[in-house]
Amino acid sequence: MRTPNVTKTLQWTALVVVLAIISALLAALFMQQREYRTEAAVAQAAQSAEAAPEPSSSPTASASAEEADKEADKTADEEADKTADEEADKAGAAVKIAAMDVVNGLDNPVISVLGDSTSDSSGEWVYRWAEKLGQDATVVVHTWNPEADDWFPQTRQYGQGERTITIWNGSEAGTTPQAPLAQEDLRQPEPSHLTILNYGHNGSPDEVESALTELLEGLGDRGEDVAPVVLTAQNPTTGQEAETSDANRDLMREAAKEHNLPVIDVHAAFADSEDWKTLLADSIHPNEQGQQLWADTVSAFYAG
Repeated sequence: MRTPNVTKTLQWTALVVVLAIISALLAALFMQQREYRTEAAVAQAAQSAEAAPEPSSSPTASASAEEADKEADKTADEEADKTADEEADKAGAAVKIAAMDVVNGLDNPVISVLGDSTSDSSGEWVYRWAEKLGQDATVVVHTWNPEADDWFPQTRQYGQGERTITIWNGSEAGTTPQAPLAQEDLRQPEPSHLTILNYGHNGSPDEVESALTELLEGLGDRGEDVAPVVLTAQNPTTGQEAETSDANRDLMREAAKEHNLPVIDVHAAFADSEDWKTLLADSIHPNEQGQQLWADTVSAFYAG
């Protein structure tokens, strides 16, 4: 028979064993739940990652990248245009210097003027310019006769200087750059050292653009020593002709830029005056004051 002390000891021992077993079971249960939660979190994260769009496919990110590309392309294009404009300006300046040398220093130069009714008669800028050149040279001007489709036998002479400047004024009223193309010699009966093109008030923009391109190509194919060519941005106009004149003037400027040629900016000279409309005899043609301004602008261009 067990004593009370032995029985009590056995009971405490059993209680300790039971508690140890319970603790072990709770610990195992806790670890199992922890593993379950970890696996669930990993699975959820993986699922979220699969469902989430790629950063580059985000509409906002794509739009931003596209805008950045467009801005970069725009900047590159602007830089390229700026460089091209600078190169064209340099080339045009070189042609202007060559033209100035013809007018101011070349012995016995020949100058060709091809234009419309703003330069075909004796009161207009060609003859006023010739008169000014006659202060230091002998200037002989030949004038085109459209009725005879030939040159007038009479010439106009200005000054009595040692140098002789010959001007063949092939201007004709109502014409476009197509007019000199009708002649095999481009209405230049002797080799020209300088050609001035003065068109824009007549013809549709399509007609002017096509003829001007052909004329410039023809003038550029006249031998190894190609004479400099200078274009004119003509005076502003009013009335129904204004829109066409503006469009053709823009074509002249664009052609000058494309072919690296200088421009005598008569339009700017008129626009800078106090009231350019008072310089017109009608909707197109300059009056006496307007023609003198035109001649002064041409003189200033070749004076540098």
